[in-house]
Amino acid sequence: MIYLDNAATTKPSEAAVKAMCKAAEYFGNPSSLYGPGLDAEKLINESKAGIASKLGIEPKCVYFTSGGTEANNTAVFGTAYSRIKMGKRLITTSVEHPSVLEAFKKLETEGFDVVYLGVDGNGRILLDELEAALTEDTVLVSVMHVNNETGVIEPVDKIKAVMKKKSPKALLHCDCVQSFGKLPVLPRKWGADLITISAHKIHGFKGCGALCVMNGRLKPLIYGGEQQNSFRPGTENVGGILAFGAAAKECQCDNSYLIELRNEMKTLLGEKIDNIKFNGSDEYSAGSVLNVSFIGIKAEILLHAMETHGVYVSTGSACSSHKPQPSHVLTAMGLNSKEIEGAVRISFDESITKAQLKEAADFFETEVKQIRRYMR
Repeated sequence: MIYLDNAATTKPSEAAVKAMCKAAEYFGNPSSLYGPGLDAEKLINESKAGIASKLGIEPKCVYFTSGGTEANNTAVFGTAYSRIKMGKRLITTSVEHPSVLEAFKKLETEGFDVVYLGVDGNGRILLDELEAALTEDTVLVSVMHVNNETGVIEPVDKIKAVMKKKSPKALLHCDCVQSFGKLPVLPRKWGADLITISAHKIHGFKGCGALCVMNGRLKPLIYGGEQQNSFRPGTENVGGILAFGAAAKECQCDNSYLIELRNEMKTLLGEKIDNIKFNGSDEYSAGSVLNVSFIGIKAEILLHAMETHGVYVSTGSACSSHKPQPSHVLTAMGLNSKEIEGAVRISFDESITKAQLKEAADFFETEVKQIRRYMR
């Protein structure tokens, strides 16, 4: 198997698996006051401290959730509802993950004024457009760090400076699900008030993520317990949290090898296959994703053809794969219908070898030629 869909999920690491198994031994409820519960609570706090250290923040900022989607929803709704008396303008981008976009769409139906920033042909927002959209009653700006479909890095390190001019009280939220563990994620340096991260994108397990709150008091979305300072109640997912901490500990936050892999795959496909288009930016790329349009074919057909060879890629966000729609990310970047229809997302991690890429590229060459022959 050659697994090239790491933007969708990653294989749990050995350390994460061991941590999950360890949690089975410490099965006490972390909210209990007796020994087994206190032991579980201690392990949770150790994982929290390790994750916080990777981010350069205090452990008290980390609130565990069921994943990136819940964390993003909590950041968006929690900020909007808690600051409704300060203003109703919210700003995001047209290329966010659905867990952010759908939250903002819901807020629009409730009377909030939402601005969706456009992007250039590389998928990057323009800071002057952001500045023009900011007003005194803006309460939230939400911009992802690394795009899940293209791997393009947004200029989150420059946004807060723009916000301070016209909307100094607004909070900045960054979806860092695709960047944490691959790039340095530095919320304090950026001036980010909220960031979201997810375990299964860094070789942890599905069902665990975190919202990190550096500034601001958010309205909780869940009620019914005192866990996590009553902000995110419910018995903690001890196994998921311990595995998250173990996976985070192993992260190098260095994307140099990912960029090598991206460049290698780009070269191989460019040499072997004609009439293709690479989408995104080499200059502003995390290296974790290569988005390529194979003109004249349907990406879904190519995906299944590659699967017969044990090569796994995707057509975009896994969260929307069961309801195929033209990619909102590529549409915002200005691609035409043929380019979007043939777009495939290839996403890497450090375990992939260049020999595997060569093998995968050969299969791409074979299948693209075959499909184009039948689609003429």
